[in-house]
Amino acid sequence: MNTQRPFPILFLIILMAWVMVACSARQAQTATSRGEASATPAAEATPSPTARPTATPTLAPTQSIHNVEYTQILETVWSTVNESYFDLDFGGLDWAAVRARYEPLVRAAKDDDELYRLLNQMLWELNVSHAAVGPLEEWPAAEPVVWMDGDIGIDVRLLGEQVVITRVRAGSPAEKAGLHMGFFITAIDGTTVEQIIADAQEHLAPPYNEQGRVDLLTLHVLSLIYGEPGTCVNLAYLDAGDVLRESCVERMPRPRIGALEGAPIPPSYLEFESQRLANGIGYIRFSTFHPDLMPDLIDTLAEFQDAPGIIVDLRGNPGGELQTDGEMAAQFLDGQVLIGRFESRSGTMPWVVMGKDAYSGPLVILIDALSFSGSEFFASGLQAVGRAVIVGERSPGGATVGNIAPLPNNAILVFPVAQLLTPGGQVVEGHGVVPDIPVTLERGQLLDGIDAQLQAAIQHIVETAP
Repeated sequence: MNTQRPFPILFLIILMAWVMVACSARQAQTATSRGEASATPAAEATPSPTARPTATPTLAPTQSIHNVEYTQILETVWSTVNESYFDLDFGGLDWAAVRARYEPLVRAAKDDDELYRLLNQMLWELNVSHAAVGPLEEWPAAEPVVWMDGDIGIDVRLLGEQVVITRVRAGSPAEKAGLHMGFFITAIDGTTVEQIIADAQEHLAPPYNEQGRVDLLTLHVLSLIYGEPGTCVNLAYLDAGDVLRESCVERMPRPRIGALEGAPIPPSYLEFESQRLANGIGYIRFSTFHPDLMPDLIDTLAEFQDAPGIIVDLRGNPGGELQTDGEMAAQFLDGQVLIGRFESRSGTMPWVVMGKDAYSGPLVILIDALSFSGSEFFASGLQAVGRAVIVGERSPGGATVGNIAPLPNNAILVFPVAQLLTPGGQVVEGHGVVPDIPVTLERGQLLDGIDAQLQAAIQHIVETAP
């Protein structure tokens, strides 16, 4: 039986494989020195599957003190999932047989890294998000945008197999170093991006689709760009003329931190941006669904009351805290509104929010392959009730609800206890949110300073605003 009590608040956080971060980082270091019908269009195809990691070969068991501890940890992980997983049938998976297969492998594990690799591989046989285990100190690399404490002021996306800069923050070290939207990064600290991606691709976690692959690989690249403040990251890149250049860009500390009281997770580094765009349109971007950002949103919406429309940019937003997710959605709704359902072992529970009607004008939400979990909850709910138009790229479908529990060895287990359904009953997990207006980014446009997804959102508001 699991004797550990999970943290009582449900979190909607993306959890990239700790083993992916740890193994890839070590490889890089060796080479050089991550009721209502849904508005989702039915015609869109389910994302094409990405090949799963190959099965681990059977190992001959040995016995030691740490192997006994490893077996106890396996039992805790397996039992916790067994007692709380939202699907009693485990999606047709024989969960007891899975435990029997992994027990001799865990007993023979040589070290903690192998233990975590095996436990995560076991959890990923569930083929759902928010299932992972690993040491707390490796959490920041799992979600660098939220948890790593030094950055250079850029965002990147995997366009094809190229890592392209998609945003450069004004006044940031990256801007001062001459980096620009559209520049193509070829190497980080001496390791080629091609090698970084190849290494990381061996340890991908669910959801197993192309969006999920892009999400995890991009996050891994970002985990190498973020880092300790005061250190520099050496970037090799092709500029607008495809001239190969190199720059060592200093990482700066991130000033705003927000903690969740009692949560066994690191504090979050918070970002909230708002501005008026052309034609007075309001633009809002924030890094995570965190309660400390609620006052920012409320104040901004008060300032945007006369805006002909508002764009909420959730590209790259990995999710956050459930209650905040609902409270933010409520700002754009009026009255009591059903925006989704949670399916758990005990049944299906409606997700109803009481609207605050803080802004009732046209609303567009930007999403992409890095809009995960809480971002998908927010976007799918407002799309399904007809409140928002979604622009951008399909999201991965990381739409389970994860509880967090400590393990006996001070590691952390995240385990899924519910999954999101749209108000009409459609499953979001593994399918994602499908944009009403699909738009992709292109390097050529970025080099010209054009964010095609943002421009499409602006155009929609201009064409539809009263």
